[in-house]
Amino acid sequence: MNKYIIMILYIVISHPSASYGHQTNINEVTDLFDKHIEDKDELLHKMKAQNDNAISQIQSRSNHDLIEGSGSVETKTKELNSIRETDLDNAGRQARFSKEYQFYDENELEPDYTKSGNHMHKLDSDDIVSATDETMRKVGADFMAKLISEGFNCKTVKGAVQKEPTYYIEIKSDEQKNTEYKQFFCEEPRNKYNCNDSVSLTCMKKGPRYREWSEKEAIISGNDIYFQAQDLGYAVKWKRKRWGWHLHQNQPGWRIFLADYLQVHTEQIHDNIEFPHGARGIGKTYSIGERWRVVFDHYVIKYKFREVYEVCEEWAESWTERCGLQ
Repeated sequence: MNKYIIMILYIVISHPSASYGHQTNINEVTDLFDKHIEDKDELLHKMKAQNDNAISQIQSRSNHDLIEGSGSVETKTKELNSIRETDLDNAGRQARFSKEYQFYDENELEPDYTKSGNHMHKLDSDDIVSATDETMRKVGADFMAKLISEGFNCKTVKGAVQKEPTYYIEIKSDEQKNTEYKQFFCEEPRNKYNCNDSVSLTCMKKGPRYREWSEKEAIISGNDIYFQAQDLGYAVKWKRKRWGWHLHQNQPGWRIFLADYLQVHTEQIHDNIEFPHGARGIGKTYSIGERWRVVFDHYVIKYKFREVYEVCEEWAESWTERCGLQ
């Protein structure tokens, strides 16, 4: 009988307890990375050396010269810093209408919505955006419903809430004795003052003013005329295999070109421009690089020019009064 009791106890004690938990693979740590990367320590060492080398090169600025356009950064910086605050608007307008930014107008990069075609394109784009937004909202709702039906659903689990500590201030009141003051009065009150008023003027709005017109001559090389104002000239056949370059008498076009060429405002150039006799240049002629095309050494264009200066068109007054007893 004792043998049976001992055997039953041994079976009960040696039986393993059942585990009711379910194993998951969330944030499971494995040795997969170590097994498939040969010499992991050397790889990490090389990556750290490359990172330190990159940081060192950036700090030493040794390779900054390899960046395209880095050589002109200092020149452009000095050029921008030299512009006065009062000239920023004119400088920006001048740069916008320069030849460098003509592609904005030529390619209509800034849409003109006063044109009916551009306006209709904008309305079509708005309709497409509205329909796409509505479709994506519906797709998102269907996708979330599909995830929930498959068992993917995020729920908020209640837990401990951290609260800011509460501080209490304990105030202790002490009784104080009243202080007695002896009153005295001035027998002769001083009520005469000496006041000074001052005004400061600040310019709120500036505007351009122009001086008298003066006659000028622009002597421009044939190379600049041909390559910078090609749309303002035309070729004339002089004889076989020689086509000379002449100037179109396009006064508005030459006015814009002269303003850009001389780095001034268009308003400083008069719209009455005189061209050379026969629209020809002066000096010898030479080939410009294109077949049978020749230009003169120089071309002379007469024009009227006026200097510009700024004046204040609107002032603001600020009054200050300071008074003292006499």
